[in-house]
Amino acid sequence: MHAASTFTRLKRRIRERPLLADTLLAIVSAAGYLGFYGVSAALTPDLTLTWAQAGLMAVPFAAISLRRAWLWGGIVLSLLVMGVAFFVAPLEGMVMDSGVGMFVLTYTAAAYLPLPRALVAAAAIWVPVVLFVQSAAFRGGDHLTSSLITMLNIALASTVFWIGWVIRNRREKVVELSERARFAEERQEALAAQAVADEQRRIARELHDVVAHHISVIGVMSEGAKRVLRHDPEAAEDALTTVNQTARTALREMRDILTVLRQGRDEGGSADLEPQPTVDSLRALVAQTKDAGLPVRYTVRGEEYPLPTGVSLAVYRIAQEALTNTIKHAGPQARAGVVVDYGDAEFRISVGDSGHGAPVVSGFSGGHGLIGMRERATLYGGSLEAGPRPGGGYLVEARFPKNAHLQGVIR
Repeated sequence: MHAASTFTRLKRRIRERPLLADTLLAIVSAAGYLGFYGVSAALTPDLTLTWAQAGLMAVPFAAISLRRAWLWGGIVLSLLVMGVAFFVAPLEGMVMDSGVGMFVLTYTAAAYLPLPRALVAAAAIWVPVVLFVQSAAFRGGDHLTSSLITMLNIALASTVFWIGWVIRNRREKVVELSERARFAEERQEALAAQAVADEQRRIARELHDVVAHHISVIGVMSEGAKRVLRHDPEAAEDALTTVNQTARTALREMRDILTVLRQGRDEGGSADLEPQPTVDSLRALVAQTKDAGLPVRYTVRGEEYPLPTGVSLAVYRIAQEALTNTIKHAGPQARAGVVVDYGDAEFRISVGDSGHGAPVVSGFSGGHGLIGMRERATLYGGSLEAGPRPGGGYLVEARFPKNAHLQGVIR
């Protein structure tokens, strides 16, 4: 295990140093070629290999060490060695050695350079080689042999170039796929972060709606209990009972929301949660508001049909926030009305009040109720209008289109 890890580290370090890696490749190639030539010399009586010859034969392989660090330097070195080998008789054995390096340089050009530059580099290598071979034929060599050597060199060079080009395309494809994977991963992380932020905003709205409504009811009822405590103890007791029930309801709803948060961090946990409020819960909300001392009339128009869960919850929270504001600001003589309209083209909920007199209790405004209501309506493709009524009072009206966004879910 230790040897394997050491080998892996060594391979990584060599790969990070192209000049060192290519120098090792040149040494191994030269050693392999000289070993093959030495065996051939031992088996062939007319073939000899001295140390001086071995040193000269190893010179062309130096070009391989420059293939990535300085490609054009390696090309020039190979052509110089081959030129000298062609025109200086004692060094004719170096021609084959130079050919090995040139094939390696051709592969390198195709594998690491853009196609136009790679073609220029290949031409810079093999056009002089063809000229050297043909010049040897004119100096008294065999023209047929020179032509065959030229054709063989061109065929091998083309094959090596094609292999390098395929390797380069494959490497670029791998890089492209890696970039796509990285981008997809970053996008997934961004989407996850956005989902978390959206969920946090949703929970913040839920907490605002729950706390604002119930605290307002508690404030109104406790104020009423204080006023009638001396001359009407039974009414005060009823008001305090409502305060107690409202406080318990608020705590239960807050506990349910916080349980959802805990579940997000604790997989596999199960919570005994009550269903989220819907349009069907509006009657209970109206009854609770009546208990708080605000007369409310509840009206349903049109033939009822099911709403999407998110829309139904949004409708309930909008009505809850509007009634909360009515309790806080409309005055002791105010009356309210909730109208739910199941229209053929859109679903509409309206919450209005008469708005006479001073606010019953102050200091309970959350400051973000209208913004939250409008966000809830917009989230599901709806709209919300809120403002004073011409004849006095205040009106909040939310509309949700019954269109392609909701079809298939509503009906």
